[in-house]
Amino acid sequence: MSRRKLPFRSGGVSAGARLAKGVSRLVPILIILSLLLAACGAADEPAASEEAAPAAEESAPAAESSSSEAATITGPVLSDPPAGAGEREVQSEVYNTPADAGGIDSYQEAPALAEMVASGSLPPVEERLPVNPIVIKPEEAVGKYGGALRKTVGGQRAMGEMGWWVIEPLTLHSPKGVIVPNVAEGWSWNDDHTQLTINLRKGIKWSDGEPFTANDVMFWWEDIILNEDLTPSPPTLLSRGGEMAGLAMVDDFTVQFTFAKPYALFPTYLGSWGGPRSGPTTSPKHYLSKFHPDYVEMADIEGMMDDGGFDNWMDLFGQKNGSVNTDKPSLAAWIPTTVPPNPVEVYVRNPYFWKVDTAGNQLPYIDEVHEIRVADAEAALLKTIAGELDFVRALGTANIPVLSENRESGDFRFAYANWMPNAYGNIMFNYTIDDEAKRQLYNDKNFRHALSVAINRDEIIKLIYKGGVFASQIAPLRGPPYHGEDELFQSWTQHDPDLANQILDEIGLTERDDEGFRLGPTGEELLIIISATTAWPSESPELMELVKGYWAEVGINATVTPEAGQLWYTRHNSGEHDVSARGGHFGGGPVHPTLNANTFAMRGWQWARDWAAWLDTDGAEGVEPPEDVKQLRVLRDQILGEPDEDTRNALMRDVFEIHMDNIWSIGLVVDDPKFGQLTNVHNRLRNVVTWSISGEWTPTIPAQWFINE
Repeated sequence: MSRRKLPFRSGGVSAGARLAKGVSRLVPILIILSLLLAACGAADEPAASEEAAPAAEESAPAAESSSSEAATITGPVLSDPPAGAGEREVQSEVYNTPADAGGIDSYQEAPALAEMVASGSLPPVEERLPVNPIVIKPEEAVGKYGGALRKTVGGQRAMGEMGWWVIEPLTLHSPKGVIVPNVAEGWSWNDDHTQLTINLRKGIKWSDGEPFTANDVMFWWEDIILNEDLTPSPPTLLSRGGEMAGLAMVDDFTVQFTFAKPYALFPTYLGSWGGPRSGPTTSPKHYLSKFHPDYVEMADIEGMMDDGGFDNWMDLFGQKNGSVNTDKPSLAAWIPTTVPPNPVEVYVRNPYFWKVDTAGNQLPYIDEVHEIRVADAEAALLKTIAGELDFVRALGTANIPVLSENRESGDFRFAYANWMPNAYGNIMFNYTIDDEAKRQLYNDKNFRHALSVAINRDEIIKLIYKGGVFASQIAPLRGPPYHGEDELFQSWTQHDPDLANQILDEIGLTERDDEGFRLGPTGEELLIIISATTAWPSESPELMELVKGYWAEVGINATVTPEAGQLWYTRHNSGEHDVSARGGHFGGGPVHPTLNANTFAMRGWQWARDWAAWLDTDGAEGVEPPEDVKQLRVLRDQILGEPDEDTRNALMRDVFEIHMDNIWSIGLVVDDPKFGQLTNVHNRLRNVVTWSISGEWTPTIPAQWFINE
């Protein structure tokens, strides 16, 4: 797609007197610079590839185990200090089979499991592992067994990061961002990418020792997804071309998805945040069928409902299918032993976990994970500084200075995160507002361009954030393949009041009232009412007060109304707003942009819900959008079916160019996820990557972490 070059200009004015009123609560620029310098030399990671080789042939049975190798390690494994944030490229590798890793002669296990084997209460490790266990090359070294990982869970939440760690999907992002086999040993497409054959890893067992097979995947599909009581509205990602996919069982270890149109991106969705990643591998048929009326008498289910206080069988089933049900079998490295909320939620090693290290040691190394309940981020901060936690994510850029000062005494280090940037203070217009004059202006992209260049983003950064964010429109993940740092996403971000005035004059807003404010297209008073949420980010009203001042300088009159989160959502989602302000995302990282409503004008699109509704219903609901909005959906359809990654990324670039030309939402600043989700890692915890840590994206393989004591 060829589109005209977008203007980009640098510039700005002195902060003047307003700078003296700057907010002092956030990160000094020097802190950010020091951390950036520490990251210099860190190489960009390769872009993800969604294709995988067919499943490998079965390997010979493993040799007899030798548990003593793992049991005899005492004291620290590593004597050198751990690397700091961004100081080491990711070293971890994921091998689909032992043969891919160069072969493994024998398997070992944790001492406690070896004792259970010796007592006859647990089968030998080689019988608990699949034919081809996944092999992990550790980040630093082959670790040692033992210890408890200490982390936090906030408030009354059921789970912290464990909510993500207890899911082992069919496919997964590797530590270097590539989609690789996981519970699936491989997959293959037919010629037109309408039929996906998935080969399951033979011999994987649930945490209770029962085999995982295609029957479990089919139970998820036929008895959960296709059951209208449990799933009234099946996920749209399981449909293509307006038709629900078909799923068939070929044999005990092979399933086959069939789609109405090419769907080459589907394997990525199976392992991505936001996709159908959990259900196929978290639905043990032998357990969950006990609570399903297609398998047991309704009278028996009603008895269980009475015992548990459930109003209907769906609620009973939902509780039994929950991640924190201690009775439900799992494929994860650790399984829950407590039902929240408790002061400490304890997860213990799964004796049937199906991944090993390159020395043949069954993972995980760590015996237990303790999620310690804290009231808020301040409590987590205090425990981190005191050295009482091993892994703490995203304590906020405001706390980086105090964390930096206490790293040595608290015996912890930083690890950089990798995630889609947070865009703060996005300005969204009501494109279907009843006021005809405003509707005309808001739908004119030139009006939006003028308002955007009227904003002094450099001053906003100095006054509100003091560094750590960048002037930008809303943008995707930085670096390959989407390059959110690119100049494209700086479109219309230069502070240029002269250009703003010129554009406003050119579109006919030349008449002014006695106070110097511009009148509307037909000579009426023009007052823009900005509804600013106090939920996310909390500084939205403060940002909009600055925006109000910048717009006043070019003759646009505005007022700011702070609104609590729920009120803001209600008014915004029902179209009662004039102009709204809130944070937002644009996709990238574990959230493929095609999953993001803002990127592709999908249902719930923050910027124009009525337009999205029209597209979703083929015009039966909502309001017909402009042609460029329609084109976003055309491009998304092409991306879903396109097997070549380079072509997909080129199509994504076309999508981003359309957005940056139209600026349907005016962006102010984006953060750098390295700092916004900066992770604190205790120095006793090793094999943790220095880059790409994220609580909601687990290519870092926590099962390889170990306590180096």
